[in-house]
Amino acid sequence: MSRRFTAAALRSLARTTAALTLVAACRDNPANVPTADTGPLVADSAGLLVVNTAAPAWGTAQLWTVADEPTLDLGEPEQPFVGVAPVVRLSDGRIAVADGSQQSIRYFTPTGTLLMTIGGRGAEEGQFHALGWIGRGAADTLLAYDFVARRLTLFDGKGKFVRNAPLVPADPEALAEPVATFQDGSVLFRLTHSLNPFPGKVGQVVRDSAAYMRFNSEGAPTVALGRFPQSEAFGVQVHADGPPSPFPIPMGLVTVAALRADTMLIGTGASFEVAAIGPEGEAVALIQAAIERESVTPEDSKAFTAAAITRLKAGVRTLNTTLDSSLVRALEKAPFPKQKPAFGRMLVDGTGALWLSAPLNPPASASTWTVFAPDGTWLGTVTTPEGLRVDEIGMDYVLGMYRQQHGEERVRVYPLVRGTAN
Repeated sequence: MSRRFTAAALRSLARTTAALTLVAACRDNPANVPTADTGPLVADSAGLLVVNTAAPAWGTAQLWTVADEPTLDLGEPEQPFVGVAPVVRLSDGRIAVADGSQQSIRYFTPTGTLLMTIGGRGAEEGQFHALGWIGRGAADTLLAYDFVARRLTLFDGKGKFVRNAPLVPADPEALAEPVATFQDGSVLFRLTHSLNPFPGKVGQVVRDSAAYMRFNSEGAPTVALGRFPQSEAFGVQVHADGPPSPFPIPMGLVTVAALRADTMLIGTGASFEVAAIGPEGEAVALIQAAIERESVTPEDSKAFTAAAITRLKAGVRTLNTTLDSSLVRALEKAPFPKQKPAFGRMLVDGTGALWLSAPLNPPASASTWTVFAPDGTWLGTVTTPEGLRVDEIGMDYVLGMYRQQHGEERVRVYPLVRGTAN
């Protein structure tokens, strides 16, 4: 069925939802996060193209399959990866890997041979302080973002430094996080404000909001695409004489977004709904599926907490620092929601299909994805190897960072076979 609605209605609902503050007890026993943000993404869908699917087109079958074994596995002992940002594949098959520990970007051939290394830690041209993201621009250019310098760096198709571009958001206090690149090399950014110090009491649950904005490759904002609810946090007393600090809600709602050409796809995780926002910030479509959110069981809570504490202790050992017992107590008493988010991550593949992962649970990345055709039809599910953080999905491959059992990071490519219904 087809209906239309105004962009103003979408933004009004987003602002209202983001302003909600919820209270949860967090004292002697773990509390529950009250139900919130469970309504539709848009309040008035009149005039909006709505694609609502009641059942998957594939039925119970998985027509698209990802191989169990990779065709490319990068990360030799003499060249280990640590802190790998989202991996990028260029049009000729070259693979670019940003390594946070070295603050460098390595280019590999399609078969895995190291071509060159650029960047590095420092203040010279093409160097970084906090390299945390790379994206493919027009004509195989590469954009890199430094979170400390708040700066985009552009490299040409051969990896040669072109220019630095300091980000100039209208609000200089905003925290800017790149999400994806548009086809012309401009970048979708998520802009938020720090919740530290926490704007509430110990145990109080708050969902912040984020503005989504398009910036050109020179760092200037060009189009505001809207403000939406973002993530949930609760107040934790880390230091006895200080204000509460924010701590993420385990299995809490987090808004995710991706790009399909010049259209932003965005979902809050409150339901299986994704809104399509056009290039000027206008809402153009709504994708829905009749999939219920799963309940959070006591077993889920215990497993999540145990895994999170294990990861925290492992990180402390790696960094050779002292574990703050207040963080462990916060995890042990963290409020859990009654339901898991509808989805955890969002990607658009090389054909325009939309992929939504199952909610993310530590320590492994999600391995089950719900897939929608470019026209919004719910197709079915696809399973990816456990432990693989999928960064890019092409016509016949899946690319991402694979975390081994003891934390070692590798970059892998897996074959993707797109079967068809009989």
